[in-house]
Amino acid sequence: MKRFSPLFLLACLCFAVPGWGSDNVLPAPDSDAFVYFTADKATVEPNDKKVNLSGNVTVIQKTQDGKKRTVTGENISLDQANTQITSIGPMKVEDGLGGVLEGNNISVNYTTKDFTAENISTEYPPLRILSAKEMSSQNGKQTLRGATVTCCDKADPHYTLSVGKLTVSPQKRVFGTNAVLRLDGFPVFYLPVFWRSLDSQKPWTTYVEFTQSNKTGFGIMTSTVFQPFLQLRPKLNLDYYTKSSFGFGGELTAVQSDTLRGSGEVYYINDKADNDEIDLASTKRWGVQGGYWWEMYDSSDHFNNPTGALYQFQTQFRMVSDPYFYDTFFRGNPYIFMPDQETNFSLARQTRRSTLRVSYQQKDIFDYLYKKEFMAEKRVLPEIKYALLPFNDPLLKAAHHLEVDFNNTSTLQYKNGIPNEEGPYQRQAHAKWTTEKALRLSRGLTFTPQVFYDQTVTFADSQYKDGKDAWVGRIGTQLNMQTHTFLGSTDFGYQFTKRLSTGTITSDQVSHDKGIEKNRLYLTNYYRPTFNTYVRFKTGFDLSDYTYSLKDGFGYEQNWKHLKSRIEPLLLEWGYNSPDGAVSFFVQDQYDLEEKNVSFIAQSNFVYKNQLIGLGLNNFADYIDPGSKYETNSDRYTVTTTWGIRPASGKWFADLGIDAVLFRGSLVGFNKLIRVSRDFHDARLEFTVRDRNQNLSFAFRINILCGGDKRAQAQLPEDTYWYPWRGQGDLRD
Repeated sequence: MKRFSPLFLLACLCFAVPGWGSDNVLPAPDSDAFVYFTADKATVEPNDKKVNLSGNVTVIQKTQDGKKRTVTGENISLDQANTQITSIGPMKVEDGLGGVLEGNNISVNYTTKDFTAENISTEYPPLRILSAKEMSSQNGKQTLRGATVTCCDKADPHYTLSVGKLTVSPQKRVFGTNAVLRLDGFPVFYLPVFWRSLDSQKPWTTYVEFTQSNKTGFGIMTSTVFQPFLQLRPKLNLDYYTKSSFGFGGELTAVQSDTLRGSGEVYYINDKADNDEIDLASTKRWGVQGGYWWEMYDSSDHFNNPTGALYQFQTQFRMVSDPYFYDTFFRGNPYIFMPDQETNFSLARQTRRSTLRVSYQQKDIFDYLYKKEFMAEKRVLPEIKYALLPFNDPLLKAAHHLEVDFNNTSTLQYKNGIPNEEGPYQRQAHAKWTTEKALRLSRGLTFTPQVFYDQTVTFADSQYKDGKDAWVGRIGTQLNMQTHTFLGSTDFGYQFTKRLSTGTITSDQVSHDKGIEKNRLYLTNYYRPTFNTYVRFKTGFDLSDYTYSLKDGFGYEQNWKHLKSRIEPLLLEWGYNSPDGAVSFFVQDQYDLEEKNVSFIAQSNFVYKNQLIGLGLNNFADYIDPGSKYETNSDRYTVTTTWGIRPASGKWFADLGIDAVLFRGSLVGFNKLIRVSRDFHDARLEFTVRDRNQNLSFAFRINILCGGDKRAQAQLPEDTYWYPWRGQGDLRD
């Protein structure tokens, strides 16, 4: 529908008045443009230059460009002296293009184009003014009072906004105050301000979410998603919380293509809330998360050109001011608590023969006891890796592989088991040559022997001979026998890695492990009876005399008195996905003959009569991580449940879930969720109640597309599903 100016036609009605007002005789039109009217009664006042039309008044104007406009009413006066057009009672104006203005007691000054009207209805596409008690225009700005508006294009709209005062700049914007959103006539919530662009060339979608949380107080969260720019979809987040104050952030989501994928988010808030329970070091809280993959340039034509190369950029980042930030402020918050953070950037060049990769990596852990901040556990700037892809020699027909890398690494220094400070950078170079040959002994039996030499040099090593360069070599082998039978694919083999003495090519007999870093037998079986089912099993037998504990990660010597201590944990994994997608499950268990169960993970999902049901369970053995001191307990079980209701109509859905921990006889729920959503043809409402990490919160979100079905169909997935990794109907976090 075209945009409509309600006063344009009214102003044109006076153009014909001077030609006939003095003689009470209508002259014949002298061009294609004219004004024609009919009325039950017409009165002319020549001296005052007035024309009064009453009773079934119809005025038709045809312009030079062939457009036709029509005005109907019961009592219309044209006052040329005061350049005024006035209607007493109802009047209707149609622009011939679908635009309509209806109202009572309309008065228009066609010189200044100012006007007033009562009880009007009109349109400013995509906005419809269903009714307004008063309307006035001055200097091109139109003001409505007591207006009811909607973007719904149904005759009986699903939702309306009752606005106390609405200011309209035609074809630009509308701005209202004291607005009440009504859903099927029922008031849902109050908006102190209401704003909408009328420029169809610059559309965007704004999400409004009302929240309440014990941590942040009552809040209003707005997320404005803009049209794509340079293959990126920008989003602006502006929030206010009664306890935490103002927060702001942004997101950049890639419009998925063959060359660019990913999403990134940043957020900042000067948190005024009382956070004594989590003991923050600063009120300035922030977070950055996301990742991108970008194919920068490809001259290889997907490696069809032997002389070309593919250039790629990749990054992943997850950084926050404190471990609790994720659970409080990020829009998508999958982590209740985050004890570490990671960042990496890489640039890669790949050809048919080699790969070159330059990267920066950093991993941080949080110091809970003293500094109350993240400290870099490991920082690598830069790391350069070069790999020569496997090639065959003409003599032995064996495959050869070369890897070369260089890194400049800083690691965290500990004092009495407590993180103290970031250590100095240490430069290190490394190279590894591998040779292997696959020997097919029979149709279902393949033997693959492999040997390698590994050389590492640490430049100016402070722990070796007054800071000299430390050269360490390693030699090793792997012998693998692979069979294919009715039980699947089975790999049985032997691995051995020997570290040489520093600076020599002799065996290391000084270290606790005598230089034997790996000496083991292994067994792996992968069985896939059908295309949608698999079973995986693996274990090993440790032949070395020095190993590391599963409980705390520290090394110790082992003997041959109890062979079961040398048997590595048995891993059994089972996965299934039904052809129709109605049933899927994953079960994995690791069991150690001495330490008993190491870990158990199970997750199942079912679709039953338009319902999505998810059940999960995990359990881990007693373990304390030496670095982060993170602890797991063998008698702690974590249970996750999800229940999604998806009616066939697709008009609404609900998500429910409870996550709980069963620990030493007590069952404690740490994440409880109820979310209900209702979809209209051009709007979406969502209400959420969540109790997570001892924090009860409520959220109300609305998305008004303001354009009907066509606008809804034109939406990108990140609009429709809230997060770019969602699919239609997926369970929410």
